[in-house]
Amino acid sequence: MTDPYHAGERLIQEKTGERDTAVANGQVIAARIPERARSFVSQQRACILAWTEPNGGIWASFLVGPEGFASTTEDLAGLEIHLADETGLRCKIPPLDRLGAGENIATLFIELATRRRLRINGTVAALDRERLLISVNQAYPNCPKYIQRRQLVDAPAVQSETPIETGQLLTGAIISWIEQADTFFVASAHPDGAMDASHRGGAAGFVTLRDGALRIPDYPGNSMFNTLGNLALNPHAGLVFVDFEQGRQLQLSGDAQLDLDAGEQASATGGTGRWWEFRPQSWIVSPLNIPLAWRFVDPSPFNS
Repeated sequence: MTDPYHAGERLIQEKTGERDTAVANGQVIAARIPERARSFVSQQRACILAWTEPNGGIWASFLVGPEGFASTTEDLAGLEIHLADETGLRCKIPPLDRLGAGENIATLFIELATRRRLRINGTVAALDRERLLISVNQAYPNCPKYIQRRQLVDAPAVQSETPIETGQLLTGAIISWIEQADTFFVASAHPDGAMDASHRGGAAGFVTLRDGALRIPDYPGNSMFNTLGNLALNPHAGLVFVDFEQGRQLQLSGDAQLDLDAGEQASATGGTGRWWEFRPQSWIVSPLNIPLAWRFVDPSPFNS
């Protein structure tokens, strides 16, 4: 692929003057999972899933499993995820509560302890209570920027007894969770349905709230602008914040608006002067489907 980007991604690349870098970096994007990533996938304990529901709302979810719960097919054109669900929670929250065969889906594997990550986007080839099989359309590694190192602890977290909670307006507890976070994951989609899942990180408090919207700096990255390119064409998005110590996740679904020419507080954006705002319309808080916990090791050296 010499230029694997869609119109929205190219628009942002050109607007920011990073088009040439994006084209060069895009050479890593392939229609199969890289051979060298086969063992990486099989070693992971978690992944992020991104999906669009029939009404257009987008959700991101943090899915946990035992080592080996994810694997590549022999030809590297497929990704298989075994759907461990000890608590019965998995089938009660998006996307696996309503996901169907043939639908677009994106996955992100991120190994927090080593700051390695791999995107795999595709469509659902098969799905039952035990297995999700994804046919790969795009697969590529990402740089380690802004990932806070966390180590999976030996003793699993105690499963939270808090039931699944849902709502539309952010509560004080949810606002506090967001304002203290140093990591979240974002799901976005092209209007044709193709999904993407991405990581966002920074110093604790890098996400702020203004008039009910989350204000998020757009730090320098790999110049691909997969997320912002999608948002330029389709404002719907989903965010997931993970409570790594307590084994919980906060899923948010809503709309985003780009603010690429703000220029204000350039130091707060790593020098880009770019922001985007996300206005949540609904939220879900739930324990992770398997009780696990991560210990904070150190912040990213790229944090502002």
